[in-house]
Amino acid sequence: MLKRAVLFTERQPISFLKINCLRNCKTYQARKPLWFYNTSLKFFLNKPMLADVVFEIQGTTVPAHRAILVARCEVMAAMFNGNYMEAKSVLIPVYGVSKETFLSFLEYLYTDSCCPAGIFQAMCLLICAEMYQVSRLQHICELFIITQLQSMPSRELASMNLDIVDLLKKAKFHHSDCLSTWLLHFIATNYLIFSQKPEFQDLSVEERSFVEKHRWPSNMYLKQLAEYRKYIHSRKCRCLVM
Repeated sequence: MLKRAVLFTERQPISFLKINCLRNCKTYQARKPLWFYNTSLKFFLNKPMLADVVFEIQGTTVPAHRAILVARCEVMAAMFNGNYMEAKSVLIPVYGVSKETFLSFLEYLYTDSCCPAGIFQAMCLLICAEMYQVSRLQHICELFIITQLQSMPSRELASMNLDIVDLLKKAKFHHSDCLSTWLLHFIATNYLIFSQKPEFQDLSVEERSFVEKHRWPSNMYLKQLAEYRKYIHSRKCRCLVM
């Protein structure tokens, strides 16, 4: 079980290409792996150097580089190349996300990696990824949330302040089918914990029906367990050795 945030990053295998620039040249030039360039691009993240676009968010500005954004995000490619106001504007307002979330989103575009601080931040980043239709980042956030919840012991699940039903509804609203399906099963398999929380009542009729059908422990199990405990404490059950 993982106990800390996991850095999700994709690294390509290192390969070497032979460069025949000159006939008598016998040297080789190694092609840098993808992660090297991603690390290098991080140097330009939120830096004014060579920036040609500025995002305005929550009263502050974040400089960026159109070439990187267009190459990494189809929505921004359409935004900057189409007949939109953003194509001719240098200052672009951003709504619906916090500055921290948008910076994390830009970090992914610049470095192809992300490391959310926790489940809440991962969910905010997932929403931002869905807004800009970056499906891979959305899947990474889904995996992060699932991994973090799976690693929590029952005692921590019972005491945490995170609203799991609200998380489920946000996942459904932002088309995170993998996460929403998993969360519904997660609520069902931890029924005794989540059924005691007030937000459990916010489940829809369909969701409640699914949880009750797939709950663990099931009603049959609890009934058989009660009968067994009653039996072993009754006079009918005696130690044969004695």
